[in-house]
Amino acid sequence: MTTSVEYSAGPQGPHAPRAATIRASQSGILPGLACLAMAVLAMLQQESIRSFEAWAMAWVFDRVLGGSSYSVRDIIFHNIGGGQPFGLEVTGLCSSAVLIAPVLALSGILFLMGRITVPRLARAAALAMLIVVVCNGLRFFMIASAQQAWGEQGFSIMHHFLGSFVVITGFVAAIIVLVRAGKATRGRRAA
Repeated sequence: MTTSVEYSAGPQGPHAPRAATIRASQSGILPGLACLAMAVLAMLQQESIRSFEAWAMAWVFDRVLGGSSYSVRDIIFHNIGGGQPFGLEVTGLCSSAVLIAPVLALSGILFLMGRITVPRLARAAALAMLIVVVCNGLRFFMIASAQQAWGEQGFSIMHHFLGSFVVITGFVAAIIVLVRAGKATRGRRAA
């Protein structure tokens, strides 16, 4: 957060120096650099993120969908014992890492710009991250449900069309959340 403080030194009078504006330190520097570092880390640790996503989705599938589910690294096996078993691989392009990294990078840039208060931007960044992760998880759930109901045709429809629509919509919503955090702040300052 950038704040201005009026500073004047010496005696007051017609020949005294005028008040100068001094900018306080940027409190968004540390969170901004941390977000940028986490964005890079998310891409470098994509394999670990994919394995965690597979484990988390197998846990959800096991409780909601028919049959048993488990994961091995980045592959989710589901519908075990409930008919035909299926496997879903969480690939690099389907992972939440490719959604998290740009959200973190944009958040980092916004923090470094210093025009949005740190608490407000932190809440917006957390909400944006939650949106993209939940939408990607919903996509996996939709794919597995369709795969169990309609086989390979269900997988194709959900993976390529409806699931992608959900993820793209979620990503756009996350970006809007970040942009609106800055817009509302500017409107308040102008008032």
